[in-house]
Amino acid sequence: MIENPSILQFRRLAQSSPWRWTSVEFTRSPDRFDTGIHAWIRRPGAMRVEVNGGRVVVHKASRPFDGAMTRSNNGPLLPVQGRWPSTVVPVYDADGLVESVPPETHGPSVEWDDPMFDDYLWVAMLNPVELARSAHDTTSGPTVDLSQLRVVTHHGRTAWEAIATPTAAYDPRCDCCPMLSGEFVEDEWIPGPPSTVRLDVQTGICVYLETEGSARDLDILSVDTALPDALFEK
Repeated sequence: MIENPSILQFRRLAQSSPWRWTSVEFTRSPDRFDTGIHAWIRRPGAMRVEVNGGRVVVHKASRPFDGAMTRSNNGPLLPVQGRWPSTVVPVYDADGLVESVPPETHGPSVEWDDPMFDDYLWVAMLNPVELARSAHDTTSGPTVDLSQLRVVTHHGRTAWEAIATPTAAYDPRCDCCPMLSGEFVEDEWIPGPPSTVRLDVQTGICVYLETEGSARDLDILSVDTALPDALFEK
């Protein structure tokens, strides 16, 4: 167990999520978007979300980029070819954190995203790689300044907390719903106020994000529990 994590180790944890868990169950506290949710995710591609109030959202992908189609020249529409992150072998450091991820230079693209619920902020918190580097370039350098790193307990689980400030090079998963504050102006990120972020150490999931007076708070209930197929059926 790392008792005094460094900023480098925080960045490595932020890009480790695809390889640190296969299933997770959590709740999200009520916020300005909804009245709270209960979610189960099983990799690859399966999700169930129950919104307090009755709405149930179920997703079960049969392949990477499920539903996406492409056309070559004037040929017929064909399914987009892809592969799951489990087929990618990263470089680990001595602590089991992901030091680097090989560039996608050959073969089908990798479907890095877990199933989406409502917006891409959901996807980004499950795989908070944009706190470490570009969300679209596995070889980029750091794009977020981190400070005041400390170990905390979040809903009974060990987490690493930091103050995160995006730089002009910040490249979120989706600029319409980034984790950190600011906006793109002429292809350069104009940072907003700093944000408080917490990463669950076991999973690498961002379990707390507070920015510009608004917070998202996840309570992880179980990790790597066998989740039956029936859970992901309506």
